[in-house]
Amino acid sequence: MQKKIFITYTILILIGIILTGLLPLNFVRTSYVKNIENKLTTNANLINQFVKEKAEEISFEHIDFSQYANEYAEQIDARVTFINKMGKVIGDSEIGQKRLSEIESHLYRPEVKKALKGEVGKSKRWSTTTEMDYIYIAVPIKIGDEIYGVTRLAFPLTEMKKLNYKLFENTLVAAFCGLLVTTVLGYRFVNSVTRPIKEITRTAKRIANGSFGDKVYIKSNDEIGILADTFNIMSEKLNETISEIQDKNTKLQSILASMNEALFAVDKSYKIILINPVAMELFHVEDENVYGKHILEVVRNNKLHDVLMDIIYNKNVGEREITIDYPEVKILKIYTNFIRLDMDPNRIIGVMALIQDVTEMRKLENMRTEFVANVSHELKTPLTSISGFIETLKNGAMDNEKVRNRFLDIIDIETERLTRLIDDLLTLSAIENHKLAKKRDEIIIKEIIREMNMMVQALAKQKSITYSTELEANLPPIYGNRDLFKQMILNLVENAIKYTPKNGQVKVLSYKRYDHIFIVVKDTGIGIPKEHIPRLFERFYRVDKARSRKVGGTGLGLAIVKHIVFSFDGDIKVNSKLGKGSEFIVKIPIIE
Repeated sequence: MQKKIFITYTILILIGIILTGLLPLNFVRTSYVKNIENKLTTNANLINQFVKEKAEEISFEHIDFSQYANEYAEQIDARVTFINKMGKVIGDSEIGQKRLSEIESHLYRPEVKKALKGEVGKSKRWSTTTEMDYIYIAVPIKIGDEIYGVTRLAFPLTEMKKLNYKLFENTLVAAFCGLLVTTVLGYRFVNSVTRPIKEITRTAKRIANGSFGDKVYIKSNDEIGILADTFNIMSEKLNETISEIQDKNTKLQSILASMNEALFAVDKSYKIILINPVAMELFHVEDENVYGKHILEVVRNNKLHDVLMDIIYNKNVGEREITIDYPEVKILKIYTNFIRLDMDPNRIIGVMALIQDVTEMRKLENMRTEFVANVSHELKTPLTSISGFIETLKNGAMDNEKVRNRFLDIIDIETERLTRLIDDLLTLSAIENHKLAKKRDEIIIKEIIREMNMMVQALAKQKSITYSTELEANLPPIYGNRDLFKQMILNLVENAIKYTPKNGQVKVLSYKRYDHIFIVVKDTGIGIPKEHIPRLFERFYRVDKARSRKVGGTGLGLAIVKHIVFSFDGDIKVNSKLGKGSEFIVKIPIIE
């Protein structure tokens, strides 16, 4: 800005100096030419007066105009030419008398033509005769009322050109000196004016870069001082406003980030104006710069878009539940409401949506319903059997010892089955509520398997099943509930023996890989169909219900195993081929 002002100031000063110099130069030149013309006119009139006097003594034709042209030319320092009324030169101070006949007719020269009409003729032009620029003044020679010819005086413009050059030279010197002085003074003046503006500009840049509250320190009583004071007030207000906005934005972001539910808002064009991290995670949104984008660009879910369209066009806000299949199958409960302007509540600018992921809740509700149904069924079957046999005994079978003993044995078996079912339910409930997983016993895997072997070998022998173990030496201990760990392995081994036919094999392996202990239970049993494996660890889920009840299973064994494994922060995997056997792999991290 300083450079621009300085250049503009310098150009204006230069233009002013040039105009100031050219106007006097033109005035002097014009005055000089006017003075020359007046002088020539006066001299021409005096010469004509002499010619009239001579013409009274002798005739006009007998006057020696060449002689008089030379005499008068010396006296007035100008070229003198006499021309008759036919346009013929009859005397010239620059041309000898003998050469006069060679001169072309001057009848059509502009100053001569005007003089022959009785007026004073004036002209400036190049003379082909003398090859010089002249000012020509032509005055008619009148004797009486008759014009006999023209006296023309010519003054060379050489002197005037010299004068013009001298004046122009002086004007340039004056312009240079004036420009030099005004440039120095102007630079100081411009610098004094632009310095506070530069300071305001620098401070404005710092504010634009985030240094809110910066001020300028300028002492001035003019408009610049008022501007500086106003700028400082604006900076202070801006700092307060930005701080307030940042504080509100921080609180808003903290609230949004701490919410457990997904929240987003769109305007009437379905462009996102607000979204919290939970919503971004729910819809797998990785791009953080989503504000201003269409909801379908970000979420890519037509069902959600249809819900928003229904809300905006039909004004149908409230609560609804939808199932989406992208990016994964989820059940969402959506609470919606309009976004209205504070100043104009009747104006709707968008829609706010609060989304709860109720997939797990619905799944748990289904599981609970199924669990209640399964428990009711599992309890009802033995109770019905017991109730029926008791009723039969009451109706007379009590007197038949053989029938009575057989019925009492069945009642005893069903009672044991109920006891096992209740025990498994209580164990599962305790594990799920972390009542049994809090213990931190040191568990030596070899000791647990040795104790378990004593319990399962008899069961394996009954079915002629080959039971064996293969344990890696120097297995490190793990920590947790010892009884639960033992029950986990026992359940897996008992399951393997139950579902392995006679003369089969069951093997338990344990080894360390990296920072994990692996426990593998392998059998050559009936195997598990591939489609049943994902649901294998659900409570009361049976691949073959009739066979499971026949071998005395409660349907909770693998569910208990899964929860015990999870209590050790472990993982369990199943490999199985129908008719060839199964392999259960438990992986438990080693925690010092």
